Amino acid sequence: MKLLVYALLALFVPICLINGAQKPIQSGPILYGLNFAGAVYKIDPMTCEVCPVFYPEGNEGSFDLVVLPNGDILIQAQNGLFRFTPPDPNATWTDSGQYLGSILAPNGLVYLSSVNEQLWQFDPSTNTLTLIGSWPPNIEVDEFFYQNGVLYGQGTQLPNTSVFIEVDLNNPDQSSIVVTNHPFTANGGFTNYGYTTSLSSGRIVRQYNIVTNTYETICDFTNVIPSGFGGLAEVPAGAPVLSCLCLTDAGTVNEGLISLCVPVNATVPYNGDAELDADDLLQYILFSDPNDTLGSILATSNTPTIAYNPAVMQPGVVYYLATIAGDGVNGNVDLGDPCLDISNAAEVIWRSSPTVQLTVTNSDVCAGRCLLVEAVFTGTPPFELTYTNGLSGGTTTQTFSDLSGTFEVCAPAGVPLGTYSVTATALNDAYCTCE
Repeated sequence: MKLLVYALLALFVPICLINGAQKPIQSGPILYGLNFAGAVYKIDPMTCEVCPVFYPEGNEGSFDLVVLPNGDILIQAQNGLFRFTPPDPNATWTDSGQYLGSILAPNGLVYLSSVNEQLWQFDPSTNTLTLIGSWPPNIEVDEFFYQNGVLYGQGTQLPNTSVFIEVDLNNPDQSSIVVTNHPFTANGGFTNYGYTTSLSSGRIVRQYNIVTNTYETICDFTNVIPSGFGGLAEVPAGAPVLSCLCLTDAGTVNEGLISLCVPVNATVPYNGDAELDADDLLQYILFSDPNDTLGSILATSNTPTIAYNPAVMQPGVVYYLATIAGDGVNGNVDLGDPCLDISNAAEVIWRSSPTVQLTVTNSDVCAGRCLLVEAVFTGTPPFELTYTNGLSGGTTTQTFSDLSGTFEVCAPAGVPLGTYSVTATALNDAYCTCE
């Protein structure tokens, strides 16, 4: 009998849809892969596409998974056996036992191998476990696959001899178990038709020929995927297939009001925490309506710097700064990307430089006498005005708490007859400086 096995080597961290180099195969089921952190990924071995689909809670230290006929996911973890109904991340049924490998058989039952060298049967219709029996002495089975009416397992005959197990599901007791020392080198988790994950550091989808003990590469994820699957399972025919989750994350910005003086550039206070896939682009935006972000974008930049543009921006108006991430198209984020993400927003307002107008009712003054000068300001109080007094030759700085105020300038005794000026040399308001 010629038996083919596919070997899938490891994914580890969340990614969005990724295509690896491939040698397409003629047919094959959709697979779910479980990484060691507990996330579930969808894998298409025909196209070499992979994406995250589910993040279950409470199954830390994940070992293996099974997809049930109704689409539920049964996960074996270090702290128990969990059943999930996506998209609900919380387990609806648990068992405290520890199981190393599992498989959904054509009869609709799940077979599991426990850490204490036992074979169990799980009935999804009743959420019940039945002990079938123990493996032969010193046999530990951690992976399964099913072909041509035979349940196969790959494991170890203690202390360190690799073994191949065959179990007749019509009579799944110890007397039906056949143990062989097949020189199997895939070291990983099987699915019903021979796909397997490897616990090695590689990231290659391979086709394994059990007769010749050789591999043929199907998909190569070496340049796009980090390490990490601990188990695989096929999605049964007729079961719903989960959609890819969007993992594009534009990150965050520090919130708060940023006050600037025209025409100083704004800087988006980005925290550097975006998560992007291989096709994503991160950009920086300024918009005017938090209830219609995409419809009110006034400026887009590939750097955190947003220049003040008097053609579309006005002093005294609150605008919003954020990051935006999605598929890059012609150098810009595709606003139609279904995984488009926009960060929280910081507020920014530009302020005009303050002004002052100085006037006197009667500009004639005699030596030894004083004039009352009125100052009228634009801007935001308080104002700090610095002015020179041509009569005395001195410089004075004075603070005004309102939009107008007065101050005196005096002509010293003996000052020559002539024309003198009072000149504002610097002015600050609550936000800006005019010099």
